Amino acid sequence: MLAEDRQRAIVDAVRERGSVRISELAQELNVAAVTVRGDVRELARRGKVTRVHGGVAWPSERSEDSLSGPASGGALAPAEEPADRHASRQPARTYSLGMVVPHSSYYYPEVVSGAKAAAESFGATLTVEVSQNAFAEKALVTRMLRSGVDGLLLTTAEDPRTSPATEAWLRELPVPVVLAERRVGFDTGAVEHVATNHEFGAYLALRHLTAMGRERIALLQFATLTSPMLETGYRQALAALNLEPRSSEVPSVLSENDPADLDDKCAQLVRCVKSGQVDAVLVHNDSIALPLVSRLQASGIRVPDDLAVVTYDDELAALADPPLTAVAPPRRAVGAEAVELLVRRLENPDRPAHHLMLRPALNVRG
Repeated sequence: MLAEDRQRAIVDAVRERGSVRISELAQELNVAAVTVRGDVRELARRGKVTRVHGGVAWPSERSEDSLSGPASGGALAPAEEPADRHASRQPARTYSLGMVVPHSSYYYPEVVSGAKAAAESFGATLTVEVSQNAFAEKALVTRMLRSGVDGLLLTTAEDPRTSPATEAWLRELPVPVVLAERRVGFDTGAVEHVATNHEFGAYLALRHLTAMGRERIALLQFATLTSPMLETGYRQALAALNLEPRSSEVPSVLSENDPADLDDKCAQLVRCVKSGQVDAVLVHNDSIALPLVSRLQASGIRVPDDLAVVTYDDELAALADPPLTAVAPPRRAVGAEAVELLVRRLENPDRPAHHLMLRPALNVRG
């Protein structure tokens, strides 16, 4: 949804109800709370609405008027008073934030976009760099620290949970750190994270496929940092939905940037479909789902009649023929919430460490 459309919807909601909580607007518009706060700040600047602590009110009401809490029935204080994370206000000072993400053709631009919008809404500055490997990311972080950044948003090249060197490096950084689309274990100190619950994403896909009558579901994916989480979610979903484990003959892992391997795995999958071992597949990610569907159709496999295909990431799935149902990670919200966690940490260094997991959505198509 474009900013103009969101702001129009916010004005309409406030006009109709008199006052609305930021959290309610975020849920109704399906965006991060920090995005709504930015829209509200702009609308208030133009005199369209009045900001109050925890929400927004129609200009005819005084800003001191309350937004009644659903449980307590009490009043919320004006926006100028000290606030919790849902308050619509800028921090007491302007923070300088640094962000380092891996090279990716399409995944991380949306994460960065969400982070930039959130930083702007908080009045913070955000410097973004792209790394190619672990060595490069450390050099970029060192340069940012020398420039005087107050905090860091990182998507590390390696998983801190399986890389002791990465975990140790994160512990030693002298400023607060929030990981985006990476997770930390229980012993990583005050390092925080915001990540997609990929395990739940796999469950969403399998639950949808079983509801469509599919029972023999495969998982085909690249070997990435995401794949272990999808594999875990896939196995948990098989157990929860009382589905049979996949046969060892069914392909599961693809070599990245290897057309010959894609051809081999596709031929193997065709044999499994024709022999009745597979009637659906979850594919990670879109960049292989589309060529895979083309190869399957060329081999006489009808999609979705013979084989239902759900893809993971939902960046290109709508362009397939037929358009593919897809699991969509909340990439933009990951970036926005990561910035919010970092700003809140800078404002209050003693607050409890937050590990935030965001659920992906399932976009059903024909």
